[in-house]
Amino acid sequence: MNDEPGAGSELYELFPVVRRCYEQIEEWTGLDAQRILTEGREAGKEHRQGIGPIRQAAAVLGIADVLAEEYGIAPRAVSGLSFGALVGASLAGAVERRELFELLMRMRELPVPAGADGARRQGVAAIRVPYDLDLEERLDGHAVYLSADLGRVGSGDERMVLLAGYRSDLEEFGTQLPPGSLQVSPEHGIAFHSPLQQDIAEFLEPMLKEMDFRDPRVPVYSCLEPKALTTGEEIRDLFRRNPTDPVSVPYMMSGLERGGVELGLVLGPCSFGTFLRSSFSVVHVESPDHVFEAMTAIYELGIELSSN
Repeated sequence: MNDEPGAGSELYELFPVVRRCYEQIEEWTGLDAQRILTEGREAGKEHRQGIGPIRQAAAVLGIADVLAEEYGIAPRAVSGLSFGALVGASLAGAVERRELFELLMRMRELPVPAGADGARRQGVAAIRVPYDLDLEERLDGHAVYLSADLGRVGSGDERMVLLAGYRSDLEEFGTQLPPGSLQVSPEHGIAFHSPLQQDIAEFLEPMLKEMDFRDPRVPVYSCLEPKALTTGEEIRDLFRRNPTDPVSVPYMMSGLERGGVELGLVLGPCSFGTFLRSSFSVVHVESPDHVFEAMTAIYELGIELSSN
């Protein structure tokens, strides 16, 4: 998970603009900064039912405010994977921050998946496959779904993917592979980004229908398909499909590459190694030291900062 207690604390202590961001979030959610920064996950609750996603979103937006207000760094394109896609849409101006956090509070009320405490518990599993393998053909006939394509790994002739489904189905699929090839996560009890999340999509639909989605100020490169999202309705569709459709790092990176990105700033706590195979430079920005690394990269690449 990228939302462990402590995420965002250093920047909160150092920058007044970050503290103002958390004060706004408290107005919208009723959660004070101390609770957002430090509260752990409650036993028996899934990650999205806790404060973790709110902590992660707060950290990303706080960092964005530091970059923009202290150093004049504003994005000219945005992308994000899974939950990050929702936060990215807000960074691009397509969703008001208030509405984003109201949605996150609503997500804390999501129902527990059917069979969560029984034999039909949902789950996700990681597996490395040959880069050119037709995975859909391999999964045909199995109640197992592609959840995420994390891109090339190792020497580049393999890619890492996440599969989703009921744990029993994942384990059965794993018996047809070399021993140890498929690792079912012991933590996750949700089949993220799969048809098993249709009830979640239906739960959130009334709120998504009422939200005000605007055309983003800059292109939002989708993680669901190789496409630049430029209208409010395309962003609404991203939010609607996010629970049930597989996500892809290659889609994100290829979009940013087509958009001519020279430098990618990966904001907040994340699995940073996922983004290191891009054709452009990438800097992880999570701590005060990282902010100065970002400034150095911008200077070395000769990138002109936004004037707005």
